[in-house]
Amino acid sequence: MRLYASWWPAVARLLPPPGAWMDTFKKFMAFPMFGTAVWLLWVLGQQTGIDGAGALLALLVTLALVLWAFGLQGRTRLLIASLSVAFGAFLLATIGPNVIHTALPAAQAAAAAGERWQPWSPERVQAVLGTGQPVFVDFTAAWCVTCQYNKKTTLANDEVLNAFDAAKVQTFRADWTRRDATITAELNKLGRSGVPVYVLQAPGKPPIVLSEILSVADVKAALGQL
Repeated sequence: MRLYASWWPAVARLLPPPGAWMDTFKKFMAFPMFGTAVWLLWVLGQQTGIDGAGALLALLVTLALVLWAFGLQGRTRLLIASLSVAFGAFLLATIGPNVIHTALPAAQAAAAAGERWQPWSPERVQAVLGTGQPVFVDFTAAWCVTCQYNKKTTLANDEVLNAFDAAKVQTFRADWTRRDATITAELNKLGRSGVPVYVLQAPGKPPIVLSEILSVADVKAALGQL
């Protein structure tokens, strides 16, 4: 830490002298890493479902068993290491494919359950616009923190949802978690290279691209332009 702080002498002077606190700080910094691991597991779960996340955890536990077994001594090491490697190979062959299996996208699952957000596709959007109804598209991804924040706040706000209903807006969600090529092409058409992107469009009018940090006021102002 002092090496990094040496670039800013004023910061370096604020640090206490080397001592036991450095070991405590080192251990404390493990917890952000644990948090990152939990978040990545959640992202995997969004892509592969609970089976994929569970399979990864089982494989990691088995890997820990294998590494522990190879640290043993004598005949015990040979026996337990052999059994653990065989068990690991069995798990890899049976449940390993779940880790890369693509689950039903959240928006598609929601639509199947009769919920508000529909899975996005260019054809679906054009079909709705053809009926004279406006559309709102949420271009999102499971690994996008800003996307998840907006989804849980502004896009779940009753005032926003009621405004959508009042304007007869059909809502779509484009899941870019796996960088779908069709969604990428649509983002490029909008002049964007990543998510989040929020688009409101009325029939016969150009799309309105909203702010990435979405607010209730932003959405209501855009709806006022329909």
